[in-house]
Amino acid sequence: MNYEQAIEYIENTSKYGNNAGTKRVETILELLGNPHKELKCIHVAGTNGKGSTTAMISQILIESGYKVGMYTSPYLEEFEERIQINGENIPKDRLSSVITKVFVAVEKIIEEWGSPTEFEIITCAMFLYYYEEKIDYAVIEVGLGGRMDSTNVITPLVSVITSISFDHMGILGDTLEKIAYEKGGIIKEGVPVVLYPQEEEAENVIRDICSGKDSFLIKVDKYCVKEVENLYNVKYQKFIITTEEKEYNVQLSLLGVHQILNSAVVLNTIEQLQHQGVQIKEEHIKEGLKKVKWAGRMEIIQNNPMVLLDGAHNIDGINKLSENVKKYFKYNNLILIIGILADKQVEEMIKTITPLAHKVIAITPHSYRAENAEKLGEIIKKYNNSYEKIEDYKEAYVKALSYCGKDDMVLVCGSLYMIGDMRKIVRQFS
Repeated sequence: MNYEQAIEYIENTSKYGNNAGTKRVETILELLGNPHKELKCIHVAGTNGKGSTTAMISQILIESGYKVGMYTSPYLEEFEERIQINGENIPKDRLSSVITKVFVAVEKIIEEWGSPTEFEIITCAMFLYYYEEKIDYAVIEVGLGGRMDSTNVITPLVSVITSISFDHMGILGDTLEKIAYEKGGIIKEGVPVVLYPQEEEAENVIRDICSGKDSFLIKVDKYCVKEVENLYNVKYQKFIITTEEKEYNVQLSLLGVHQILNSAVVLNTIEQLQHQGVQIKEEHIKEGLKKVKWAGRMEIIQNNPMVLLDGAHNIDGINKLSENVKKYFKYNNLILIIGILADKQVEEMIKTITPLAHKVIAITPHSYRAENAEKLGEIIKKYNNSYEKIEDYKEAYVKALSYCGKDDMVLVCGSLYMIGDMRKIVRQFS
């Protein structure tokens, strides 16, 4: 296969694939020589924050001199973003190569197991690529849930669980306990678990799973932040975090109160890796947190006017975004561009974020799951009378800029499907 054929195969498969848990992935990987069993992995699950947590852990390991694979989803601008080594996307020719090998394996098992999902194909290709490239460590973000996720074929060095909240309830369950049970499915026998501060219902589920699997549980204390320096309209934040082992004076290049606790999860994860003999110095930890990037999440693209992108795509993310806009930014007027998927808690999200805005522009994400701008506008007008609907992304951004003075701010938020496309447009004007 060439690159175009590989992408077409991946995309077309999603039309026929059905979820079979991890069994089909294990069967495909066995035909590929079980590459995942040769990798040293850190496994990251959670509702929100798992991507940025994955990025922080990866950057610290990179600063420590290791060759590090980072697997995340979804992508923002280029498909190859999902599979990286030391911050570099998988080359198109290598993607073609590993997808071709996965295709050959799939053809051998499809009669018995049926068509794989898109995510299963990409996950198998990722494991094979990392094995062929002889990486030192792989930091693997769960796609959805955990227990039945395609990535859950590994026995990692550390399991990490970030914030658990309500999302994908039709698949994962309609209570925090059910969702936590699915997330906790990544916990393996005897493997330490680092846990973000959770609601009691979620924490109890994770604690019980750890107890049953004899896995040491490290619960991050939500009061572990000793001191925060208040800074406005800048691309970093400074704070002090204490773990049970030491105190860290941190400069983090990711914004958001939630990122402070995410970094505490990361620091505890790094300490667990150190206990297992992974050579990581404090200077590398500090440099990693200072350099880490996570595009499209509380990302300042330009100043004057300030333009902020955030892929807050569920009610927990929107709540945090609303709090963070108030905490980290000073501006005269806020111009909001928003697009949301229809299977989210749309009205709750609109109710939370739109009252902050001087003007609101509704757009339709490029996804079959999108809430169309027309319907979104009907909801927005309940909470903000100054709104309009624009289908063309570039037109929406130009209109938002036309409303801005020097000290105003444009906020683009909602579906990650939309954020990636908007990010390309915004950078053309920066």
